[in-house]
Amino acid sequence: STEATAGQAALPEDVGQRGVEALLEEVWDGGCVDSTHQPLALLLMAVGPEDVARIRTGRLTRQAMDYLRLIRDFFGITFKVKADADSKTVTLSCLGYGYRNVSKQVT
Repeated sequence: STEATAGQAALPEDVGQRGVEALLEEVWDGGCVDSTHQPLALLLMAVGPEDVARIRTGRLTRQAMDYLRLIRDFFGITFKVKADADSKTVTLSCLGYGYRNVSKQVT
């Protein structure tokens, strides 16, 4: 993001260099979700349909691990975490809560 890469009076070349480095780090980590959005993906998996949801991410961030604890405490949902040493990624799976918007009218 702009806030993460640009400092006060930063040269455009420096901003571009930091952006490229951040992008390459995310690509190198692998997975389908970047590190910033891991907690959002975990929440959507948890409140999704009552079916198994799976996702592959790079290294789990501290925020994602804290969020896993919050989801466990709030919804009672535990995730199965499986590390893949070859690709250095993590596969997470859970059974969704089945949250439904009861205020939504069906047409």
